[in-house]
Amino acid sequence: MLGKQDNPQMHVDLMFPSRYLKAADLQDEPLTLTIEEVFRDQVRTTNGSVTEKYIVRFTETEKELILNKTNAKAIAKFLGEPKAVKWAGSTIVLKPTTCEAFGEIVDCIRVDMRAAS
Repeated sequence: MLGKQDNPQMHVDLMFPSRYLKAADLQDEPLTLTIEEVFRDQVRTTNGSVTEKYIVRFTETEKELILNKTNAKAIAKFLGEPKAVKWAGSTIVLKPTTCEAFGEIVDCIRVDMRAAS
């Protein structure tokens, strides 16, 4: 699912590959992934500045998830483990949805708390 995209409509978000997961990568379907590790790394933002973020790496794909506060808290709550260093080996389900960011409704990825196991 996260490899080469066979999308005849050429979704604009898929036209510009990234090392990080985007909602479009999920192709409107939930995706079950196993956490390999959580680490801190430098990330370039859309305005070109560089900032440190927490990143989740998975065993099933090379794509990584930039961890925001909402998803971090959701994973911690579901796993019953507030320490991200202990999340390795746990399975979560990511789902594409929309959310409000900076006054706009945008595509985003959220942890599906009902489906994770």
